[in-house]
Amino acid sequence: MKEKLVIIDGSSLLYRAFYAIPMLTDSRGNYTNAVYGFLNMLLKLYEELQPNYVAVAFDKDKHTFRNDMYDGYKATRKPAPDELRPQFALIREVLASLGIAVVEMDGYEGDDILGTIATHSVEHNLDIAIVTGDRDALQLVNDQITVYLTKKGITTMLAVTPDVMVKEYGYTPEQVVDMKSLMGDTADNIPGVPGVGEKTARKLIDEFGSIDGIYANVDNVTGNKLKEKLKSNEEMARLSKKLATIHCDVPISYTLDMFVPKPNEGEAGTLFRQLGLQSLLYRFAGFDCFSNLGKSEKQIFMASIEEVQFLPTDMAGKVVAVGIQCNDEKPVPCIDKMVIVIENKGMIVPNTKISSFIKEFGTAKQIITLDGKLLYKAMHMINAQRIPVGDVVLAAYLLDPTRSSYDIAYLAERFDVDALRREKRDLLYDTWGISAVWEQEKEALQTAGLMNLYDNIEKPLLYTLGIMESNGFTVNMTRLEVMKKELVRQAEQLENTIYDAAGESFNINSPKQLGHILFEVLRLPVMKKTKTGYSTNIEVLEALLDKHPIIDKIIRFRTLKKLISTYLEGLKPLVFEQTGRVYTSFNQMVTATGRLSSSDPNLQNIPIRTEQGKKIRSLFVPGKGFDYIVSGDYSQIELRILAHLSQDPTMIDGFKKNQDIHRRTASEVFGIPMEKVTAEERAHAKAVNFGIIYGISDFGLSRNIGISIQQAKVYIESYFARYSTIQAYMEKLIEDARTTGITRTMFGRLRSLGDIHSKNFARRSMAERMAMNTPIQGSAADIIKLAMNAVQVELEKAQLRSQLLVQVHDELVLEVPKEELDIVQHLLKTTMEGIVSLSVPLVVDLHYGSNWEEAK
Repeated sequence: MKEKLVIIDGSSLLYRAFYAIPMLTDSRGNYTNAVYGFLNMLLKLYEELQPNYVAVAFDKDKHTFRNDMYDGYKATRKPAPDELRPQFALIREVLASLGIAVVEMDGYEGDDILGTIATHSVEHNLDIAIVTGDRDALQLVNDQITVYLTKKGITTMLAVTPDVMVKEYGYTPEQVVDMKSLMGDTADNIPGVPGVGEKTARKLIDEFGSIDGIYANVDNVTGNKLKEKLKSNEEMARLSKKLATIHCDVPISYTLDMFVPKPNEGEAGTLFRQLGLQSLLYRFAGFDCFSNLGKSEKQIFMASIEEVQFLPTDMAGKVVAVGIQCNDEKPVPCIDKMVIVIENKGMIVPNTKISSFIKEFGTAKQIITLDGKLLYKAMHMINAQRIPVGDVVLAAYLLDPTRSSYDIAYLAERFDVDALRREKRDLLYDTWGISAVWEQEKEALQTAGLMNLYDNIEKPLLYTLGIMESNGFTVNMTRLEVMKKELVRQAEQLENTIYDAAGESFNINSPKQLGHILFEVLRLPVMKKTKTGYSTNIEVLEALLDKHPIIDKIIRFRTLKKLISTYLEGLKPLVFEQTGRVYTSFNQMVTATGRLSSSDPNLQNIPIRTEQGKKIRSLFVPGKGFDYIVSGDYSQIELRILAHLSQDPTMIDGFKKNQDIHRRTASEVFGIPMEKVTAEERAHAKAVNFGIIYGISDFGLSRNIGISIQQAKVYIESYFARYSTIQAYMEKLIEDARTTGITRTMFGRLRSLGDIHSKNFARRSMAERMAMNTPIQGSAADIIKLAMNAVQVELEKAQLRSQLLVQVHDELVLEVPKEELDIVQHLLKTTMEGIVSLSVPLVVDLHYGSNWEEAK
């Protein structure tokens, strides 16, 4: 087998890495994203190409011999961004610590350096690979030289050989410079022949073979205008050819031994630690030529685990447990360590082989892990192909969704797995243990009727959420600061009016001092007391609204202070400075109904009932490269599910006729024509409709809409008289729960109701309300999850740039470039509305705007 020389176009790939990787900084604030991306690419090259020799060519300065030939050469090129410029010196320093040769020379470009090394190394009978993002290098392709051209960021490369060259581009390597001679190059400001584009240039080259062939036969060129352009610009065409030709005789002296890495362990260790890139150093240490950079972790196995060295192909058709340690730093998680366990055999995967194993995951019968979403995020960063990933914690949650934690200790006890019972955590033991956990969970999921939910909704959602978390949501920081100043001003004004109304200053945020003012100074009626004094919670304040004007001011003051502290101040430290985005965490395994929650920040609890609350959403805007925020929101999905599950003919009829369902309910309950229903009657009917879903009581309804308990009782009785099928359905839900001790959604999600037989009235009533609400609210949660998964699939299938950002209850939010707006709106509406078939139509309301508030 021939030895391999890899020559890297350092300038080109550092630029690509800079734009491919979100902004990253080290602890000192130095930008490192381009260096990080470059080193990841270098690791990938070592893994896939396994070179014996490596050289990196750089442009040394802007002025080269080509500028002497033509003043305009590269004159229009913009300077490197401020965040990138220092990283050129930094990557040279990093490469030096790794002992990788950097080659550059005054007056020449990196292309000339790599061209010289490549063409002069042919005599050594090597396989030569040039890695670049610049298509100029294609002129160097021959039987011994292959150009690896980056196509998408730094993760996807096209290996261009002479045959691939003709197939992919339609011309030979020798004709690359002839093409540029005619069509020019705007990136390098090579003029070419004015008015000749790629199509015309290709036609001329196909007919005459080269620039020399064209001008030898210029009078035979078809078309007088084209002929005249060629004749009048011959000098410029021939100059362009000289500018485009890579100079392969740069006066550099080198030996192949110079291109064998000679890493400096001390320098590399110090530098990589300073840059926060230790995990990359460990990965380099996995290659023989860098083995002195660090000792690989020893593989330690329990006596019952056989020590083996798997090949990626050994996973085919097997259940494979995967353990990972990941830095999970936002927004770029990186796998620091991976363990593979198959049956009773395990190994710690060398860092250099992690990508190889991941690429073969798809051949396994089943991949299981402790954190599927994190694994997907890490895979997404290396552009690995999507494969099904099982999650034992997710399965444990579905089996018992009422728990607050599903940690290793719980799994060890719940499934009686000794490998997980360790005082000190060990990734290998944990991974071995989850194999045993999964075998029991699989049977439990089948027995509980949860396998379909797990396989078709929750497991695919791990991938979708991983993508959404990686995407993040851009925050307009300028608008945030302006809004903060305005709300602080409003809060200060309210504070002064509260002091005026109270007749003295006090700490409004202190329940004790506020209670003193309200109930002792102003002598308002005491509504409720706690162990420490008067209660001043929101329920108490709302009950006192008509007793004194100070109450409304206090409520508004509290609302403003919460908005300021939670969002305007709370958001700021969560915004990733280099990207301008927040990266919320979606919690899939928290609520008993299956609804998602979010944290850091919580984007689902942004208040939208007040004008100030709505303005918070205006802070969230499309990121760079996107133009609109698009929202798809299910209309009255829970009521539609209620109509479907209960099969109530009146409600089904209303939805099928696309009637205003609350107006229809008011008409039925109050016995009046729909056209005569007032706004107040509709509002009351709306409260009844949604209250029924949650098993609302007479007292609860009376408090919600401000009527007497007796009147609320009449409303509910009238409702069930007109919607008797719904009443029968609700009663059956409670009856079934008493029989089975559980309740389920349309898709089989279960919830245990331990208090359904409780002698305590309050606890039993709560369980009964859960029995009625969970099938409806939980089914809505299942449907929106199905929709999320399907929308993500459709976006990828259509190869769109638009991306999912957040899910809030019944709403999906995306950022979309202008050219994809119509496509995405159609995709979103058809996908969401067609995700399941109900007895009534699902309806999605679409909105879009320049920020999240406008898209509602």
